[in-house]
Amino acid sequence: MHVNSLRKHEILRKKQQIAELFRSRKKLKGEYVRVVYSYVGNGSSSGEAPLGVLFAVSRKIVPDAARRNRIKRLMREAYRQEKGVLQTSIRTDGEERCRGRFCVAVIYTGPGERFPDFAVLQGEIRRLLRTIRSS
Repeated sequence: MHVNSLRKHEILRKKQQIAELFRSRKKLKGEYVRVVYSYVGNGSSSGEAPLGVLFAVSRKIVPDAARRNRIKRLMREAYRQEKGVLQTSIRTDGEERCRGRFCVAVIYTGPGERFPDFAVLQGEIRRLLRTIRSS
């Protein structure tokens, strides 16, 4: 598997895991993006990737569906290019199996009327993921 790919099984979809992730209180906030992260579950099952991700853009912030989808595409691409930072730190953590699946929610919180270009969004996601790695 390529390091810079984002496979279907890496996307977080289970309601129980999403609820547990948002109960965790570990958050980082940037200018346009908030990141919520935590180990979820009591062990990753065989079909799940050790790293799960969720992307969200609120209807209240961006009412137009086409713009919401555009922002999500930009966030997915930025995360895809920068996720190697997290993968290396998770692999070096020897307790990954017993701690569960490491999950990250990337939530757009910036202005709805005009959103940042890709380079700005990628830089912010890179900075937030490196902060997670160092903590």
